[in-house]
Amino acid sequence: MLLEIPLNYSEGVLYRQLADHLEKMIRTGSIASGERLPGTRELARMLRISRCTVVAAYDLLEEKSLVRRTARSGTFAVSPLLEGRSSLDGKGDILRFDTEYPTRDLLPLRELSELCRGLSLSLLGDALEGSPAEGLPSLRRLLLQHAVLRGIPAHPEEVVVTAGGKDALSTALRSFREYGCKKLWAEELSYGEIRSMAKNEKIPLRTMALLDESTLHRLEALSSKDVLYLVPSFQNPTGRTLSHPLRQAILSLRRRRGFFILEDDSYGELRYGKKSIPALKAMEEGEGVVYVGSFSQALFPGMRLGYTLLPPFLKDEYLRISSFRQGYVSSLVQLIVARFLEDGELAAAVERARKILSVRMETLYRLLKCHFGSVPLRKPEGGVYLWFPTGRTDGSEAALLAERHGVRVAPGSLFSLRKRKIDAVRFSITAVPDELMSEAVARLGKAWAEIL
Repeated sequence: MLLEIPLNYSEGVLYRQLADHLEKMIRTGSIASGERLPGTRELARMLRISRCTVVAAYDLLEEKSLVRRTARSGTFAVSPLLEGRSSLDGKGDILRFDTEYPTRDLLPLRELSELCRGLSLSLLGDALEGSPAEGLPSLRRLLLQHAVLRGIPAHPEEVVVTAGGKDALSTALRSFREYGCKKLWAEELSYGEIRSMAKNEKIPLRTMALLDESTLHRLEALSSKDVLYLVPSFQNPTGRTLSHPLRQAILSLRRRRGFFILEDDSYGELRYGKKSIPALKAMEEGEGVVYVGSFSQALFPGMRLGYTLLPPFLKDEYLRISSFRQGYVSSLVQLIVARFLEDGELAAAVERARKILSVRMETLYRLLKCHFGSVPLRKPEGGVYLWFPTGRTDGSEAALLAERHGVRVAPGSLFSLRKRKIDAVRFSITAVPDELMSEAVARLGKAWAEIL
């Protein structure tokens, strides 16, 4: 490590100046926890000061527990923030049920590595020349075939490549507003960021109770100026899946009342059983549905790539808005995903992710039922989310108690579009492997012993 540290030689007390500057760098993370600092002789030579000055500075840092020194290996930085998080009073690392970032075993790393090594200079040259606004023709053709596998009778001109699900949802909302839609409707418990997106796109948001047979009549109030946002399969945050009859009833009301549906199917392929769960867009009356699919959440979180199926009346406006926002999706990323689809690797990657996630969900559900038998739990049919009621305790309080025992869960209030307190928390299983589920629930048993 080559360190350049500003020292004022005329002021004296150089060891304190040196120690103070190194402390700032360690506390801010500029010098990472565990990183080896230069030896005392080496740093003295770099800064043109005496070795005794460096030794005194290191001594001062050691007193503050900011470095760890060993006789043979040297001096290593210790970040108080990271050390505090990892120790947890002997409870080990924090187990993260509050994030959607996947563990490595969910990612098709080997397949992508081999694919990238096999790319020819000619293909790379073509990709680096850029992409049409709607995406590379080869990728759009493959995405159309992928939509057919989902049972969706899409037209080639409907397919537009997007920079992930959020990009598609946000741009679609602005497109609907420009088309003349006046309101966005969503279930009261839903993907939390849809509220921020609606605000940013200046389309008023209205909420309704979770849709079922008893609340379906609420859709009678919608008109051709309204858009209904739905996550019909493995919903975020509840993990719920709309039944086939309920989907038919919603589509029938859509046709009769004239409103549009914005279908978020980001996790729709991650079903656990063999029984297919059709997208709204795939059903008989799905022509009024704008469909958003994404590979980002589970398989390509760093690539930020997805697709949307747009009716002709919305596509031109969508592309115009997209062009002056983030521009177009990286043509190199598009090329890699196109080859991944073409080689048949996506189906294998999705199937592997399904198997891993189904085992995790089954383990988590079984352990929670065992520890908290009185809590009414519903096991999801797919996806990554499990909704956990916390009785009479606010989910934010339950989440705080859990974190004190080394487990992070998402408070239910994060998903209340009305910003209400919710007596529930949400689990996401993407970041916690199956072998750590028992440890996680044991900690929760201690954390929630008083409230459940």
